[in-house]
Amino acid sequence: MDYARFNYVAQPGDGVTNFFPAIGEYDEWAIKWGYTYFPDKDSPEAVEEVLDEWVKEKADDPAYFYGRQSGAKIDPRSQNEDLGNDAVKASEYGLANLKRIMPDLMEWTFRENETYEELQEIYEQLIGQWYRYMGHVTKNVGGVYENYKTYDQEGPVYEPVSEEKQKAAMNFLTENAFATPEWMINEEILSRIEHAGILDRIRKFQENVLNDLMHPQRLARLLEGEALYGDGTYSALTMMDDLREGVWSEIYRGQNIDPYRRNLQRAYLERMEYLSDNELGSMSDNFKEYYGWTEVDVSQSDIRAIVREALNMLQNDVGVALRRNTNRETSIHLEDVLYRIEKILDKEE
Repeated sequence: MDYARFNYVAQPGDGVTNFFPAIGEYDEWAIKWGYTYFPDKDSPEAVEEVLDEWVKEKADDPAYFYGRQSGAKIDPRSQNEDLGNDAVKASEYGLANLKRIMPDLMEWTFRENETYEELQEIYEQLIGQWYRYMGHVTKNVGGVYENYKTYDQEGPVYEPVSEEKQKAAMNFLTENAFATPEWMINEEILSRIEHAGILDRIRKFQENVLNDLMHPQRLARLLEGEALYGDGTYSALTMMDDLREGVWSEIYRGQNIDPYRRNLQRAYLERMEYLSDNELGSMSDNFKEYYGWTEVDVSQSDIRAIVREALNMLQNDVGVALRRNTNRETSIHLEDVLYRIEKILDKEE
């Protein structure tokens, strides 16, 4: 990953600071590595020896780290549109900016005698950026650092993301992906760009984050991390416990469940049903390396046992919450939840 530098130049008279990408340390080093002429070296092997030494000199400097460019990006440091090694902190800053922008969109997109087309476009871009932040953070859960090395370099090539970072990522997703994003629900904007749609828009984005988090390959990496490294890693069981408590927090706090969260909770059940019924799809061996493919036989792994336990625990907790709740919308939702859980569990027998 290139830790790019940016210069800022104020244009005369515009009062605006403009940012232009500039060449950084990694760029300069890569040019040197690729284009240096060695007139005193009499063979390719001699040149290669010098280049290898240059690589080793910078191996532990994060400014020169460049992650593998792949489809799946199992290393959370190697992501599109993400420079840095702490996606949680970066995304917290990014979300603060989005929340700052949203209230001013009406004023900033105002054009005399124009429709609200630009307002709609920018509003949708803001939501899309929120979704990208959620994806950056999700990569930490079940993530694996890839530090490519040769035999004469110390340390492992593959190393799981620390338990602390994975736990922080789950907390972030609970608070920012799965909690109803009230800042998006701006009635002043929505009433000018659509007759309906926000309920389903949020459902789709939250469902995508949820499905990505509970992907069989991610669960497989969590299981393998625990098998290899023991109690010092973030386990699949712990992740599923944290997820259940976050997505279903209302039943543990005695709260009513709003329409956005009801949608999310049904999406959770549908993903659990998927994990109970389906195997991992296939992919050509030629592409597996590029996509960071993690092989797993779902039915013979611990995944379905973990899913069944989570559903049994949820079934009991929903039953308790239903007996306490008096809100009509919440009660019929919880009754439906019990019905859906029963159907999933019955199919497994």
